[in-house]
Amino acid sequence: MSAYGTVQPPAKPQVLLSPTIYLISRKTHTRSPSYVKVEPQADLGWTHIAVFHLTSRDAPPELIDVLYEEFAEELERDEARTYPQEKGMTKEEFVAYYFARDVFVGLGLAIDPGKTPYDSSRTLEDARAGRDWKSAVAGFYYIKPNYPGHSSHLCNAGFVIPHTRRGQGLGNILARSFLHYAPALGYRGSVFNLVYVDNPASIKIWDTLGFQKVGLIPGAGKRVRKAADGQKEEVYYVDAHVVYKSFD
Repeated sequence: MSAYGTVQPPAKPQVLLSPTIYLISRKTHTRSPSYVKVEPQADLGWTHIAVFHLTSRDAPPELIDVLYEEFAEELERDEARTYPQEKGMTKEEFVAYYFARDVFVGLGLAIDPGKTPYDSSRTLEDARAGRDWKSAVAGFYYIKPNYPGHSSHLCNAGFVIPHTRRGQGLGNILARSFLHYAPALGYRGSVFNLVYVDNPASIKIWDTLGFQKVGLIPGAGKRVRKAADGQKEEVYYVDAHVVYKSFD
């Protein structure tokens, strides 16, 4: 669903885009701010992320179950800092919302240095490598039109990084993969309607990747916190940025 109603599926069955492979890296502090040292994240045991294109027709049911579980936990835990939906979404509602068009799932890989690079023609099951889906998923996101009809060339996306995977730079990797896949799907630009000001991680990613803040919606996000007496709850509101990037 969108503000304009149900997102219509494509007229023809989609051809899945090829998977892409991203090296997990992190910046190390040096005198040169542009210097990046690449090294595996030892705590994850992963060296790369393989990103796969899926639709509701192609996604394994067990994987959809895991994505739903992670999304539901996001709504429970995140207190609306990422998504505006309230907790309690059913699996059917999740599939209708999240799989309205295209979904991209990142799986963690451990590739030994010096060995043959990962073959991007391998399948989702190859990358899974016998693991249960929950332990293999590094994150996921959807891409779908932000507006209908004459403005459907502008897309929107929604990202989820599992709570246990955060702080490893995986959100940045998936955001960079979005800049590859969204134009490949035919979109000419992207609009994120609600980037809440109390979500600094998202703001930093989109700033780094060249998105522009093109608007501010005052009081767009409702929040609840304990009152000063620690007993009652009080409601307050935070602003949200509208951010945009052209793919031309």
